[in-house]
Amino acid sequence: MEIKPLKVLIVGCGQLGFSIAKSSDSNVFKMYGFSRSLKKSLSSIEMTQVDILKPEAIGAIKTIAPDFIIYTASADAQSPESYQEHYVEGMQQTCKAILELNSFRHLFFVSSTRVYGQKTTRILSELDIPEPIDYGGEALLETEIIASQLKDKATILRFSGIYGPNRPRMIQLAQSNPGNWPATNNWSNRIHEEDGAAFIVFLIKRLVHDESIASLYLVTDGVPTKQYDVLTWIRNRMQLPIDEIEVPMLEGGKQLKSVLVDKTGFILKYPDFMRGYEAMID
Repeated sequence: MEIKPLKVLIVGCGQLGFSIAKSSDSNVFKMYGFSRSLKKSLSSIEMTQVDILKPEAIGAIKTIAPDFIIYTASADAQSPESYQEHYVEGMQQTCKAILELNSFRHLFFVSSTRVYGQKTTRILSELDIPEPIDYGGEALLETEIIASQLKDKATILRFSGIYGPNRPRMIQLAQSNPGNWPATNNWSNRIHEEDGAAFIVFLIKRLVHDESIASLYLVTDGVPTKQYDVLTWIRNRMQLPIDEIEVPMLEGGKQLKSVLVDKTGFILKYPDFMRGYEAMID
């Protein structure tokens, strides 16, 4: 008897969505992606031009009838209106469609550590209540609450700064004149895109095997680092001069570490920024 692959729909499918598809076994999962504008994509994912904010998006989701949905949509502008639309309203649309699906299993919402706005020297984790201080963090937290109404059929994934081969911003900044570097030396947190994508697939596989997962994970490598330490390390690794770099005072940012990811048994391929950026530089 032929076993049909499980359907996974990625709403707002972009670079992270493509990485998720790369991490997936095509014999187990049939991947679908929705995007407002179709770009060159992988052969392993069936892309459709769908704007989740449009009424017809609900019908498009029902037509696919996915077993799993990964919501990775993002705001197209740094404005309260864009965050409200692409996170809050988009998630409302998605959940409305989910309620009309007969065999739906689980929703994953890729949120952000921007929800942690509190100023503290403590290392924050999933156990800390987020205190957003700007419109972005507030919209993300509101979206998390909407997704959580699905109860045991939803998991929130708070990603810290995503980096990887297609996200070379820090390498480009490190290569530039240090006079262009940030005026303050903040704490920073990150997760390699490949690890973030692999973790989502890992969680889906746990559900497929009837293993439980948590309702919230902080997806970060757990090695908070001062921004100038990262920039200086990259610059030194690229054999560029660092002797005249003036390091400003440490000011702001947050330190993050998951207490739940390790309990799943998942192992990061890039457990710190040095491994991750070294692979990109080489």
